[in-house]
Amino acid sequence: MENREEYDDEINLLDYLNVIKKRKNLIVIIVVVCVVIAVIYSLLATRIYQSKAVIMPVAQQSEQGGMSAIAAQFGLSTPSTSNVSELINLLKSNILMERVIKKNDLLSVFFKKEELKNIPDDIKTWKGIRTLKGVFSVNDNKREGIIELSAEFKDPKIAKDIINYMLTELTNYMSSEAKRVAETNRKYLETLIDKNADPLIRQKIYSLIAKQIEISMMAEVKENFAFKVIDPPKVPDRRIKPKRTQTVILAFIISLFAGIFIAFFMEYVENVKKRGRDSKT
Repeated sequence: MENREEYDDEINLLDYLNVIKKRKNLIVIIVVVCVVIAVIYSLLATRIYQSKAVIMPVAQQSEQGGMSAIAAQFGLSTPSTSNVSELINLLKSNILMERVIKKNDLLSVFFKKEELKNIPDDIKTWKGIRTLKGVFSVNDNKREGIIELSAEFKDPKIAKDIINYMLTELTNYMSSEAKRVAETNRKYLETLIDKNADPLIRQKIYSLIAKQIEISMMAEVKENFAFKVIDPPKVPDRRIKPKRTQTVILAFIISLFAGIFIAFFMEYVENVKKRGRDSKT
């Protein structure tokens, strides 16, 4: 009985091989056509380059916690030290991207003049934001405590410039926000000096004012205020897309299976028609 089953399996396998052999020309044509199309596509497709950068949030100073506790006694809001989630949210925010687009005229980089003709400014801005989100990406590397930035574009220099634009605007935004909060706190603290006669309280107020001035000065310097650039962006020298070899190999495998499937399907249709003719006779 086992020999019978093995014999049937051999016959079935032989039938499959006969079908492939019978339709080999069709399979070869399908594979060749698909591979040629894949090669032409990979040669004509727009080359995309990727620039990368790595940043790390500036560590919180140990004395900041004590000053924050004292500031809280007076109902002050303190500029929050930068952290990974804050930086990522800002880098992904529409407001930061809108500023980058307008300051650096990225609409003219992303689109041709004809594409933006007779389009309202707010719609242009949204088109630019959506395009920038497709070009620029942020990755949170939790294990290393760093943030990885990347930009993909057909022009390698622009890919690098986009990352620099985002980092510059991020620094400007965070420093201006820190200065705004520090200035507001300083003015409020100055109004409290005349209202408090207690020398100890006045001393604390003066310390807080000095701290707000220090924060404002640090924000004015900007460099390494909110984050450090561990690995700055560079102009890439190699494309990341299209991946020609991978595309051709994938096209070969898919077309081979497709050709074999079509061959068996055609054989099945042919057998059905043959049985139909035999039943009529």
